[in-house]
Amino acid sequence: MPLKRIKALHLNGHKEISTASPIKEYLNPEYVYIPLITQSTVCDKLVNVGDYVYKGQKVCVRNDRFQHALHSPVSGKVTAFKKMWHASGKMVEMIEIQNDFEEKLDPSIKGLTNLTKQTIIETVKNAGVVGLGGSGFPTYIKYLPETPAEIVIINAAECEPYITADYMLIKEEADKLLRGITYIMTATGAPKATIAIKKNKYEAIDVLKEAIQEYEGITISLVKDVYPAGWEKFLVHKVVGKDYDRLPSEVGAVVNNVQTAIAVCEAVEEGKPLIEKVVTLTGDGIKEPQNFRVKIGTKISDLVDLAGGYIDEEKPTYLIAGGPMTGKSIVFDDLVINNCLGSVIVKIKDERENNPECLGCGKCAEVCPVYLIPIEIKRTLDNKDTVYLKALSAEQCIECGLCSYICPSRIELTDATSKAKALVLKG
Repeated sequence: MPLKRIKALHLNGHKEISTASPIKEYLNPEYVYIPLITQSTVCDKLVNVGDYVYKGQKVCVRNDRFQHALHSPVSGKVTAFKKMWHASGKMVEMIEIQNDFEEKLDPSIKGLTNLTKQTIIETVKNAGVVGLGGSGFPTYIKYLPETPAEIVIINAAECEPYITADYMLIKEEADKLLRGITYIMTATGAPKATIAIKKNKYEAIDVLKEAIQEYEGITISLVKDVYPAGWEKFLVHKVVGKDYDRLPSEVGAVVNNVQTAIAVCEAVEEGKPLIEKVVTLTGDGIKEPQNFRVKIGTKISDLVDLAGGYIDEEKPTYLIAGGPMTGKSIVFDDLVINNCLGSVIVKIKDERENNPECLGCGKCAEVCPVYLIPIEIKRTLDNKDTVYLKALSAEQCIECGLCSYICPSRIELTDATSKAKALVLKG
């Protein structure tokens, strides 16, 4: 399907509730927890219980074709391997490290002085930088193609409701973002770059316009305030006017998130691994929604306390790990912030009863960006009719969440369509 026909929808962003105050630092948790899994791939342990680790030391490694390491965000002692709540909605084995609060840095960590394509790629790989827009995909992989890229696109659309981490980072660390972009341009060979941001982000745009004057080849691209404007295919089409099949590199583009570019900057200039990030904690169930700079491995319960606690302890609440459209519902606040979790939304449970029956309203088909009929796909999946699933083009689902969001019966259409997509692709 030509992307020029993709439908997009304006959603109430609720973003103003978490942008009233600057990013708040919380960098001294007593314990941190490093998941022994990344992108569903189990990592190999590099430490044992009782070991002392330095801040920035490698503690586990992903050893498949997307190899990269995960690092300790604190100095201290490995105290246990235990299962904790993960952003995937599952209990996952993690490395528990007790912080000694001395911030002893791994002595091997140092900044890069020789800036070449190869040295930057190797540095980004060793730093464990991954896509911080939620994908968790190893960043260095995008820089490997031998053919130079034509353009670097920084995805600053932040199109899901509630999430504001990138917006706040642009306002507070624009120069670091821009330096990161220059390193990405060197790594990819791209002669130009652009920051794609929603046109209603006035304050962030003003900051960028001021800072960008010192950087040659970097521009700003304004996109509409619609969902799913941050979908990679949608964004590439809007910026360069081209469609692709599998990867942006097919049309000469490399796409990175705002936080990813900042992490690249820190890796190149300081040798700093991915051990900290900014997370949005927001929603109608929390007293003081805001953005926090945290150590990766921090528990959300710590941030809830720093944000004033829950609005009403007597009312049932639930957490969404990620955005409200594509995130996972989590019951407990012992959730651990991993390397690609960008937001946690605290919601008060709506006591309205679910009606599991389709009302026949057709809203799910009306809002689907790629013109699918989600309710029909769900029925076909329930009937195990794989032949008809192919005819319904279930494999084109982008898992944006709009069908479940709009459904008045609260039918889990996104989950069903996602399963149907996997079934069709499996063949």
